[in-house]
Amino acid sequence: MPGKLKVKIVAGRHLPVMDRASDLTDAFVEVKFGNTTFKTDVYPKSLNPQWNSEWFKFEVDDEELQDEPLQITVLDHDTYSANDAIGKVYIDIDPLLYSEAATVISGWFPIYDTIHGIRGEINVVVKVDLFNDLNRFRQSSCGVKFFCTTSIPKCYRAVIIHGFVEELVVNEDPEYQWIDRIRTPRASNEARQRLISLMSGELQRKIGLKVLEMRGNAVVGYLQCFDLEGESGLVVRAIGTACTLDKLSNTSAFLPACNSPSKEMKEIPFNEDPNPNTHSSGPSTPLKNQTYSFSPSKSYSRQSSSSDTDLSLTPKTGMGSGSAGKEGGPFKTLLRQQTQSALEQREFPFFTLTTFPPGFLVHVGGVVSARSVKLLDRIHNPDEPETRDAWWAEIRQEIKSHAKALGCHAVVGYSESTSICEEVCILSASGTAAVLNPRFLQDGTMEGCLEQRLIEEASPPGCGFCHIPYDELNMPFPAHLTYCYNCRKQKVPDVLFTTIDLPVEAIVIGKGCLIQARLCRLKKKAQAEANATSISNLLPFMEYEVHTQLMNKLKLRGMNALFGLRIQITVGENMLMGLASATGVYLAALPTPGGIQIAGKTPNDGTYEQHISHMQKKINDTIAKNKELYEINPPELPEEIIGSPIPEPRQRSRLLRSQSESSDEVTELDLSHGKKDAFVLEVINVFSTRFHTFLFLKCRIPSNSFYSYN
Repeated sequence: MPGKLKVKIVAGRHLPVMDRASDLTDAFVEVKFGNTTFKTDVYPKSLNPQWNSEWFKFEVDDEELQDEPLQITVLDHDTYSANDAIGKVYIDIDPLLYSEAATVISGWFPIYDTIHGIRGEINVVVKVDLFNDLNRFRQSSCGVKFFCTTSIPKCYRAVIIHGFVEELVVNEDPEYQWIDRIRTPRASNEARQRLISLMSGELQRKIGLKVLEMRGNAVVGYLQCFDLEGESGLVVRAIGTACTLDKLSNTSAFLPACNSPSKEMKEIPFNEDPNPNTHSSGPSTPLKNQTYSFSPSKSYSRQSSSSDTDLSLTPKTGMGSGSAGKEGGPFKTLLRQQTQSALEQREFPFFTLTTFPPGFLVHVGGVVSARSVKLLDRIHNPDEPETRDAWWAEIRQEIKSHAKALGCHAVVGYSESTSICEEVCILSASGTAAVLNPRFLQDGTMEGCLEQRLIEEASPPGCGFCHIPYDELNMPFPAHLTYCYNCRKQKVPDVLFTTIDLPVEAIVIGKGCLIQARLCRLKKKAQAEANATSISNLLPFMEYEVHTQLMNKLKLRGMNALFGLRIQITVGENMLMGLASATGVYLAALPTPGGIQIAGKTPNDGTYEQHISHMQKKINDTIAKNKELYEINPPELPEEIIGSPIPEPRQRSRLLRSQSESSDEVTELDLSHGKKDAFVLEVINVFSTRFHTFLFLKCRIPSNSFYSYN
């Protein structure tokens, strides 16, 4: 689709003084797009020039419009020496390429210099005219919208949610490729700045092409990351959720739209409103009174040829009837079996979204996380993305296997991050394992069938997402389970950790608050493999201690659930730092958290025992004050435990433990039984060498959490 780009330079203001003799500036502007450059006339002796130039016209393909930024350079004219650079402006043309977007960008843009910062402003007008798409082999993704928000924008409705998309672009870092020693810092910074802009545009276009192949028109939850790998290169990564969005008009903001960009698709979307309006006017269409659809069958990535069965690194947990309550047992068991069989032939879905419509989440299994330590100097071809693709494929395989171990078939609230120090790179990925409503599947036979009725019976509104999706008799981690305090039909954990936002249907008592945990650990300064080994040995214990802090702070505030959990691990030369942030709330469906009790052997000293008693009283008073502050007053229920819940194991901390925990010594480790106080950490291929280590630790992972380290 060829197009025409037109640029007009209007004026400048507040430019810096470049001529010491007159305290003024002789400014002119260079406009560059691709390999074509135009120049304005020199406006002499002014800090507020008025160029009012003619229209500079560039005839280019829309592929270039997406990849290339418009580069505007403001310079000071010198007669007898080289022109001095004042600063630059980079303008992304991609927002003008949407079918419903405006075709003009105009206004004042800050002039930025990589050494001196902002140096005035420039007024620019940019127009784009696109011609008809006559290219049969489409190379551009014009029309695909990108949203960084992790929820569907309010002015749109999601017709179909297609699934996960990812891409990465690799290039040589000019800072490490130049061999001359006379280049200026400004030249080095500007080369990097332009390269980053080019790579970002190329990456966004490739993501858009994948979305078009999936027959979508938008990417929601778009996350773009830049990895500076030193001599190994510069990497730009992006993940997101492909969707088909329909814009809401003023008259149909509260009514389903009759027209949709995906009207002729085979996918049958689902209705957000459980009671659609049957009297609305308009012609009958496949999308009539429909709002959302879930289409996990196409998850576009470079490893899309991998089958779901190849990702089963962890044995599937049983789905016996023992996990259901008195009234919901047979229904829930049948629901799980039929849902599992319906999903076995589909791609395992990842969603970067954190907010979903009511009924989308049937069950939430908890946080699933994986981290991997890699050496950048082990990349065989630094300019090729295959090695880095393989690294992230391993991480996602671990996430999938952990979600399956929790009895879930999807991961929501998914995110990825890296931390790089010299040649060591820490790859991190996390999300929330979940069971999605089969009504949201593409297959039209699922609409209004038995599974839908079973879900409505087995998942009461307000607490259904809290019910455990895994088998109580074969849990992947130790946990204290009780019957739901809301419906008293299904089992729930004692605490729930998630990376998603609080569901709209959740029943919350009191107010929420920010909960953070911080941790620093010193490490020996080492190089290459020794450094990677040191970091990989510290990571599991750091994450465990971060979660222990979160658990204690959650109990200190009298709350029992975390939402929007984000854990960041940063590596330096001599230190590792961990930061965890989340929103704590009290869910009515979960049990009241036990208090914090100081435990451990104390000397036979009356003064010391009195001090411990005083500290315990202060802790109890703080919990009581926090409950009053956050208005946490759950209704009193009879203290009854139906069935035989698994007793909560002892915490690893010697100082703080829950009042409900036993003080007995932990028995001998028995890996043949699923309820013992133990978990396994398997360290595989830490830095691309034959390094296999198995750690068996007597400690407890928080409820509804599953972690792995590669």
